[in-house]
Amino acid sequence: MEAIKTVVIGAGMMGYSQIRNCLEPLTDYDITAVCEVYEPNIRRINDYFTGKGKTVPVYRDYRELLEKEEFSLAVIVPPDYLHEEIAVACLRAGKHIRLEKPMATTVGGLKNVMDACREHPECIVQIGYELRYADVIVKMRNSLPQIGSPKMIWCHEFRHPFLKKEGLIPDWIRKKEYSGGTLLEKNCHHFDLFNMIADAKPLRVYAAGDSSVEYRDTDVLDHAFVTVDYENGMRANLSLCMFCPELKGQKHMHALEIGVIGDRGRLEIRDDDLYVWDREAKREEHYAYLRDNFEAHSEDILPSLRELARCIREKRQPLTDVRTGLQSALLALAAETSAHEQRIVTIQEMEEAYGISYGGES
Repeated sequence: MEAIKTVVIGAGMMGYSQIRNCLEPLTDYDITAVCEVYEPNIRRINDYFTGKGKTVPVYRDYRELLEKEEFSLAVIVPPDYLHEEIAVACLRAGKHIRLEKPMATTVGGLKNVMDACREHPECIVQIGYELRYADVIVKMRNSLPQIGSPKMIWCHEFRHPFLKKEGLIPDWIRKKEYSGGTLLEKNCHHFDLFNMIADAKPLRVYAAGDSSVEYRDTDVLDHAFVTVDYENGMRANLSLCMFCPELKGQKHMHALEIGVIGDRGRLEIRDDDLYVWDREAKREEHYAYLRDNFEAHSEDILPSLRELARCIREKRQPLTDVRTGLQSALLALAAETSAHEQRIVTIQEMEEAYGISYGGES
């Protein structure tokens, strides 16, 4: 089967990792060009392909790449503030895209990407919510019937600060203008999982947090609590801390915990371990996923790229499509607004204020 001609736009930490660990090992994809603006990244990607005995042109302007290169898929992995602009340009050029999360850093940006998708329904769009494809999350989703009707969802992420970001705008991730805020940049993954499990529209969100420790010299949150009410009665809670010490083998501390309680049982993920408690059967099940590669979610991205290749060939949209990207980002931006304004924010007011539909309808 012929490989899909692919360009990668953005070769920083995530883009470079996806090239080496995900795209290059898969025979589904043939990388024909790269775009990158930061000189150290350009030298690194040139050295990589030279070492592989390949000649892959590296452009410094994605517009020139779109004009000169013939390809089918653009894998878009630049800093967050460029996602919307580049995605819209690629869609209007008729290209399929895999767009790193978040889809955009503003509600207006989300609307622009949605509009471009509607203008080009032939384009396959995957948003980079690779947690949905993670082995332990798939196992969790398949185990949900064991706990009856889900009622409560939670996610506790107690982690070390953001890694330093190199580039034309150093540490852009610590500036809300460029990242959209911590709850969007970091936790849109987890809001996506809330939406997946609840399988309903969120009604309202309340967030409380500030930047008094790690990010006191910035305008992004370094800790927060967020509560989400869904129209089917389910509730979800996110607890975030960005100034915990990095875990180095501690047995009883976890960087990420995700749980669901139903009327018949409970399941809980602690990093890559899944526990399922069945109240009626009075038993516990344990499932452990053993990773070989811990770099940049590579083992979770690989199955998403396998699905994307099938979707392009079969002309259908993937699991994490543009509506998935819209819904998680809109919820995250509502949480950012709530924390900033110290009030409950409804999804309806976000829809009305920006002329956008949570369901993605025009």
